[in-house]
Amino acid sequence: MSFSYSALRDTGSDDNLNNNGLIHRDYLNDDFCEDECAISVPKDDIDDAILLKKQSVKRVFGYPITIPFIISNEFCERFSYYGMRTVLTIYMTKKLMMSKDEASDWYHEFVALCYATPLLGALIADVFIGKYLTILILSMVYCLGNAIMAITAVGQWFPENDSDKANIQPQTWGPLIGLQIIALGTGGIKPCVSSFGGDQFLKSEAGRVQRYFSMFYFSINAGSTVATLLTPELRSASCMGEETCFPLAFGVPAIFMVLAVVAFVLASKWYVKVPPLGNPIVDVAKVSWAMAFGQNPEVLYGAKKVSETKQLFRVLAVFIPFPFFWALFEQQGSRWIIQAQRMNGQLGNSITIKPDQMQVFNPLLILCLIPVFETVVYPLMKRVGLPTGAPFRMVAGMILVALSFVICGFVELSMEERLAAYNEAHLTTFTLDTLPNEHQLHILTTIPQILVITCGEILCSITGLEFAYAYAPASMKSVCQSFFLLTNAFGNVITIIFTKATKRDLHLYFMWAGIEVAAAILMFVITQRVKGPLEKFKLENSKDGPVKPEDVQMESVDKK
Repeated sequence: MSFSYSALRDTGSDDNLNNNGLIHRDYLNDDFCEDECAISVPKDDIDDAILLKKQSVKRVFGYPITIPFIISNEFCERFSYYGMRTVLTIYMTKKLMMSKDEASDWYHEFVALCYATPLLGALIADVFIGKYLTILILSMVYCLGNAIMAITAVGQWFPENDSDKANIQPQTWGPLIGLQIIALGTGGIKPCVSSFGGDQFLKSEAGRVQRYFSMFYFSINAGSTVATLLTPELRSASCMGEETCFPLAFGVPAIFMVLAVVAFVLASKWYVKVPPLGNPIVDVAKVSWAMAFGQNPEVLYGAKKVSETKQLFRVLAVFIPFPFFWALFEQQGSRWIIQAQRMNGQLGNSITIKPDQMQVFNPLLILCLIPVFETVVYPLMKRVGLPTGAPFRMVAGMILVALSFVICGFVELSMEERLAAYNEAHLTTFTLDTLPNEHQLHILTTIPQILVITCGEILCSITGLEFAYAYAPASMKSVCQSFFLLTNAFGNVITIIFTKATKRDLHLYFMWAGIEVAAAILMFVITQRVKGPLEKFKLENSKDGPVKPEDVQMESVDKK
């Protein structure tokens, strides 16, 4: 979401330039300008300074020495985020004694904020202080939020036999404050870290950059997988005289976030720190304002900028159904965990699968299934004549997500039938929460719905990111990525609103499936409507000169 200096030249943005085409000294960091520098420096000199810094930095196995530190930072940060998030729903229902609806609302409000703040982080980095300082400052904010979550999770701060001290139990003010701070930290650095790593490479190192992003993606999944397995074990341990240990479950992710900051700071003297060069969102806002209020934006800002803004709006139109995709997808961390809490997790006599550990199957399946889709599914679809372009994949992904909730609904129905049969046979009045463990449905029954929703994620979410990159104007690709993340925030808000439609989970699951089918239909209609103008713009703005129309059609947008 942040931009390199070369991107500034492509966009023609001069927000940080004076009338002589100079970049003001205030925007330069110490790597490029010492005290004796002039008040402003020609932008060609800044390019040369950045190039010199990249060439002079130490190398490890051919990569800039900074890359291992950035990868380590991302692993620790993702461990911290997913470790805390994995146990959050159970913490709210079991420790803070929230109802399942209240816990679901809190969870989705937190996730929504996490995906709304990247726009703020990108704006701070691109316009004001640069990526390095944005990552550093907001990471420290992040650490503060984690510390609040861990400290306020302590159930007893004083011994029970100390009559002079109150027996302080966890209060909702802890997560109320801590989660908002964590959302600001994790969301604010989200658009900066990966692109900051890209800034460390020379333009001639395209192959290494691609491998860097592969390692970066692997570190994300590795951190989330390890954390999802470990933190449920930590919260189920006994400590401080209680049967659970949420202070430890939140404390370990807090420590990992501190390690993330340490890993990042250790390489400070080697980083290439590109100065803030402006954010295209500002230009989009100006053109949009002129278009909305009857002014002539082409006269004010040029035909190219207006054409790019219109193309951006076409891409954003395709994003309209995506909040409904995320509204269902993110319930893996709320409603699906609540469902798993009422299931039997015993595997033999010694192994127990915890409800929140079921989330680990999603990243594991992602890593396993992406190569399968690339080497088997997509080629097979082409062989039998099925379309494999972006529109078809996104619609198919949404249909699969809807199907996963249909499966989830039938699982819930089976649980209710078991409960009714047990109560009738034993003349009892058990509920799904109190039914004896040996008579509950097994937790692995949820594997099919997790498998189906993961396939839907590969088809819809990953393709959506590719689509945004393929069809967005060259100067606005990162803006499109920002808005794509924002659809996740809107999706979580939709979850909070629609979940109140019915109190019975069974009805809720089938309701969500119907909503997702409607969103898939909407996706089909929108993509068919904007397909022509999208392809026309890409054809006219190809940097490689005239190309054949079939080379830019949506059906040829394959995942790299």
